[in-house]
Amino acid sequence: MKIFKIVMIAFLSWSSSCVGQHQSKIIFYYKPYTDISETNLYSDAKIEFDFEKQYENIKSANIGFEVENAIRNNDFRIIALSGNSYVYPGLNGGYEINADGTEAYIGISPIYEPHIKKFGFKVIQGTSDSINPFDLPLQNISYDFAKEYNMLLFKKVAEINEK
Repeated sequence: MKIFKIVMIAFLSWSSSCVGQHQSKIIFYYKPYTDISETNLYSDAKIEFDFEKQYENIKSANIGFEVENAIRNNDFRIIALSGNSYVYPGLNGGYEINADGTEAYIGISPIYEPHIKKFGFKVIQGTSDSINPFDLPLQNISYDFAKEYNMLLFKKVAEINEK
């Protein structure tokens, strides 16, 4: 009986730690050009947006799991950040030289445009170009998250298309 209790305690500890590693963080998104109607994407959880919680969830998110979860839900949208215009981390087009020799920044590489036209994009809620010195650096951490997410999403989509 004592061995059974030890085995059960060990199993419960192991299983709860495994579940904890694979739970999706609730990251709030919204559809571009809307009234910020979209929140938690794949469940019916009714949780109100909280700036600090958004920061913590993005900071501790498992990006690989987030991408896999999106693909499982047929969500191939890339992530954008809000600012003066939408920014697509990781998909930058770089610079091109104008006829007069000056450089012009290309917001997004043309190789990603067909994907965006087909699937669209989602915007991390709480990102913007306004800076409040008392706010957590949500824009910075969101940029890093979105960059890694977008690049991994394109890698996974390419693998799916090869099959």
